[in-house]
Amino acid sequence: MKLVLNLLVTAVLFLGCQPKEITKQEVTSLRDGNQTNLLSFANLVLPKILGQEFKRFETEIDKDQKHEVQITYGSNSALTFNDASEYRKTNTEYHSLVLLRTSYALALHHFHRFSLSLSKPFFIQGEKNPDAEIQEAEIFRTTISKPDLDHFWENHPQFDPYRAPKLGEKEWENVTGEIQKLWKVELDEFSRVKVE
Repeated sequence: MKLVLNLLVTAVLFLGCQPKEITKQEVTSLRDGNQTNLLSFANLVLPKILGQEFKRFETEIDKDQKHEVQITYGSNSALTFNDASEYRKTNTEYHSLVLLRTSYALALHHFHRFSLSLSKPFFIQGEKNPDAEIQEAEIFRTTISKPDLDHFWENHPQFDPYRAPKLGEKEWENVTGEIQKLWKVELDEFSRVKVE
């Protein structure tokens, strides 16, 4: 009886601690009610969208003296389950999904440019230290102008970025293709990542 009770308590705690998927309606409700302070809103909504992958949210004045939003996300594990031949494609598609989800949430706020960075730990073997050590590294960064994002969302008012895409789904392929044409790749280190 005690064993069954312990298993039941463990199962309830485990299931209760898993992050709940957020819906477009929930994000829209949060977004529509929090249009004044970008920093506090981002720190409220981004952990709900990205969960443990959320690393940082920053704003700064860019080289054009305009307001830039910077989001950094990525897993906290140096392990990957991607096949080496699919690593770039899988991560680029996922980056598109993260960009769509976060840009939709921040769409009512005012800024000039949106920067999104994928940063994660890697096993790195240094010249001085032949043993591999784990270091955090930014491997992919894209930027997109806010007017381009606004125009994208005006053209796709019914698109739901919070619904999990299905493999081979035409709408998803079209939307990610469009968003990838709009972004500018600022950093691409996928070729330096050795997947074993």
